[in-house]
Amino acid sequence: MKPFFPFIIAILCVIGAAGAAESSRTLDLPATMIFAKGPNEYAGDVLEITRGRGATIGWYVRANEEEEVRVSIEYACEKPLNQAYQLSFDGIDRFWEVVPTAKGEWVRADLGTFKIRAGLPVLIFLVPPSGTKYPHPVRFRKLVLEGATAGNLSLLALPEEIAAPDASPGFGEKLGGLHPALDAIDLRDESLTLRVSGMAMGRQDELLFTTWDGDLFSLDLDANDESGPPPFRRIARGLSEPMGLAVHEGRIFVTEKNEATELIDGDGDGLFETYRCLSHDWPCTMDYHEYLFGAVVRDDHLYFSASVGMAARGKDNYQAPLRGSVLRVQVDTGETEVVAGGLRTPDGMGLGPDGSILVTDNQGEWLPANKLVVVREGDFFNFRSIPPWHPFDRPQATPPAVWLPQGEIAASPTQPVVLPDSWGPYAGQVIFGDATFGGLQRAVPEEVEGVMQGVVFPFSQGFRHLFHRFAFTDDGTLYAGGIARGNDREFIHRVSGLSRIRYTGEKVFEPLDARIRSNGLEIGFTLPLAAGQGWDPAAYHVTQWGYQATQTYGGQKVRHRAAEVRSASVSPDHRRVFLEIPGLVEGEVVHVRISPSLAGEGGAQLWTGDLWYTLNRLPAGNPGEVLPAPAGAIGRAEPYFRISEGGAGRVLFQNFCAACHSLDRTKLVGPSLHGIAGAKRRVRDSADGAMKEVVADAAYFRESILEPNSLLVDGYPENLMPPIGAILTESQIDDLVDYLVEVSAAK
Repeated sequence: MKPFFPFIIAILCVIGAAGAAESSRTLDLPATMIFAKGPNEYAGDVLEITRGRGATIGWYVRANEEEEVRVSIEYACEKPLNQAYQLSFDGIDRFWEVVPTAKGEWVRADLGTFKIRAGLPVLIFLVPPSGTKYPHPVRFRKLVLEGATAGNLSLLALPEEIAAPDASPGFGEKLGGLHPALDAIDLRDESLTLRVSGMAMGRQDELLFTTWDGDLFSLDLDANDESGPPPFRRIARGLSEPMGLAVHEGRIFVTEKNEATELIDGDGDGLFETYRCLSHDWPCTMDYHEYLFGAVVRDDHLYFSASVGMAARGKDNYQAPLRGSVLRVQVDTGETEVVAGGLRTPDGMGLGPDGSILVTDNQGEWLPANKLVVVREGDFFNFRSIPPWHPFDRPQATPPAVWLPQGEIAASPTQPVVLPDSWGPYAGQVIFGDATFGGLQRAVPEEVEGVMQGVVFPFSQGFRHLFHRFAFTDDGTLYAGGIARGNDREFIHRVSGLSRIRYTGEKVFEPLDARIRSNGLEIGFTLPLAAGQGWDPAAYHVTQWGYQATQTYGGQKVRHRAAEVRSASVSPDHRRVFLEIPGLVEGEVVHVRISPSLAGEGGAQLWTGDLWYTLNRLPAGNPGEVLPAPAGAIGRAEPYFRISEGGAGRVLFQNFCAACHSLDRTKLVGPSLHGIAGAKRRVRDSADGAMKEVVADAAYFRESILEPNSLLVDGYPENLMPPIGAILTESQIDDLVDYLVEVSAAK
């Protein structure tokens, strides 16, 4: 890995007197200097932990030299806990079974030895169990690091928030409309609410899809003349929460609640009356969140994935064995194998450009962000529960091919599919939907020295449906099925259903792909840049960060910082720009925002300027070419980006709230925030289940962020909103609350 450059280290100031640090081999990490205490309380210099969710107990540490470091904890806890604490040291996980102490007694417990690398700031997390509320606290005073070299270790201050440029659709905000090269229509029968859960092409020009309600429908595409409701035909019913559908050599396979099933039309009347259990060879429970997602067929095997349960996550963190696995079943014999593990909510599965298995997973426990993974035998993607752990579990998980930052590019990503040749410059790339964020996003995985990684771009919004499943016809027409959850029947009806999407071939100016080089990132465009455009490094706002998984919900951006763009070089054909970026670090995400003022040939304007590249492997000996800029191409009087004061709350709302809450009365997954500040809200108190009225003031917003189930708005179920307070610092929560009070006030 590249060292952390001095200009970056400068933003993380060393705490304490230099002389004191140089005189000791030990370093205290006090409870009073963590990111956020969440719903817990301080008693002097002691943090009394009764609820893990919302607490972010972490510190940045730097070592001048690499060495072994022993970690111990100073604590008191008078009663046993039913779950272990997690210690995550620079991404390496250990679990601490909290041993009860005598009343009034403080104990120092050994948590293990870790290797600390030099230069790059290291994040250390102490993570309580996620959801359980204990009547007795764990009293925590400090972690203690002990190395071999005096003065080697330093505690760093928390970095300040990175100032984000002002946003607009496609440039820091979700796209506002339909991609100019797409044409879409809604195939709707208003008498039906079709929550599409699986989709595949049957015989030629026959679209098959399952619904959450347990039906299998057929649509004859030749008979669909668009003059009236589509001629949907129900050909099977009574399926149990089917979430995957695949057709292989004329045979139809469905993944139900906890069974892989083949549907058989024995009498040839076009209706399926025989349901053959192909396999249910894995443990399961009746947890509402245990689904089988998928499915695809490759080499006569049906592939699908098993999500984890949620009902017991906050009670005992228990999962049935093998939940979170990718499973493979031979379509004739039913022989079942476990391919990979460590997934949480792997809602999307598809075949990659080379026939690989692609899976999308949702942010949550053990997932600091959403992700797209390329599955290989024996992979482990980091979701854990209490023992027995998954047989593939290991301290360092398989990295995703592409991180999908929450609220920026995804919130509940769904099925990935490969675009066919008829989709012009996008052919061979991967698109996926999102059941919360909406729209279509576009990803380009690449293999670098045997490691999968890649880039993701916004592609299109402007659809009625929240897309869940996809199928292509032979001519490249895309059929997309939408789904929604919750109790709002009008919202579910509106965003569920079927869309037909066609690529028109219209030329659109936008980033097309990105490739990593030893010294930077090369970005390709769909159209040539205008003469003299693209050479100024100031036209690219670049940041980088890592992620560190924890057993509580989501995760912060680790070492989030601005990156230097040393130079920008435009290729001779004006279709590629190489950004020279020193200090690239393996295991991190590089976010590039291109200035919307960058022009294409003929004055074409950029459709979007955002991209996120996941850097798992920095290639050796493969540099990008740095070229001299033509005269007058660099430097201009007007800045490329404007950074407004007080923008932190706006950015936080966009990233964490806007996918579910509107500010303009538009119905989304969660209640609209339009005009609620200062108004009375009818809510259900989680303490006793009683309905009551509260005023939507700053305290109400803060409580909703820290504990979303505490004061539920009438008509909305529990666990619909994730506990985003678990991934925000105290100052971020302050900024977000201030922004919500301001923008949701009645005008």
